[in-house]
Amino acid sequence: MDDILMIHGAWHGGWCWDATAAALRARGWRVACPDLPCAADTTLEQAVAALPPARVILGHSMGGILAEALASRHPPCALIHLCSYLPLPGDSLAALDRLIPAPPRAWPRDAQGRLILPPDAARALMLHGLDNAQAMQAIARLRPQPVGPMRDRWPGPRAQVTRHYVLCAQDRAIAPALQRAMLARAPVQHLHGTGWDHSPFLTDPQGLADLVDHIAR
Repeated sequence: MDDILMIHGAWHGGWCWDATAAALRARGWRVACPDLPCAADTTLEQAVAALPPARVILGHSMGGILAEALASRHPPCALIHLCSYLPLPGDSLAALDRLIPAPPRAWPRDAQGRLILPPDAARALMLHGLDNAQAMQAIARLRPQPVGPMRDRWPGPRAQVTRHYVLCAQDRAIAPALQRAMLARAPVQHLHGTGWDHSPFLTDPQGLADLVDHIAR
């Protein structure tokens, strides 16, 4: 079993953790950063089933729902939500997005029906903390996103584990107000307030590694 499992969010892949994982491995941790399934018909259940157990599970953005689902099957020592969706049983990502008033987001789809994140939206919502060259490198690696993991409701149960939530004050993808609304209905034991944006694994990978290392110990 790996020490730390890092679950990426929508449109991303395991590549997004490269710098953070390298910093953690340099400290002796065994870290897994798998790619989630990308087939058009992927369900939430199938995405969770593709993940291995670990002592510490970290979920970013959409990955928070998968982290909760995996924790209900294989309870970790600690569960870390990095500016992520924080579900209760019966919730879906789409339902959580409606907790606070916000303009609806309608993304284009590819020929298979997967969601495409336009480069300008990726830059504005997730990558505004990077310079143009870094942002373009990240945009080139984004993948089409199956609808299932966003649409499907997680049935639960909610595992009895120690939870940490990393609230990112500069997040434009999951607004801090939405992060706080989710925390109000699904409390965690430890709240870590930061000034990060939605992609600290790219804008501050060393700082993120420091925090994960602290929690994992």
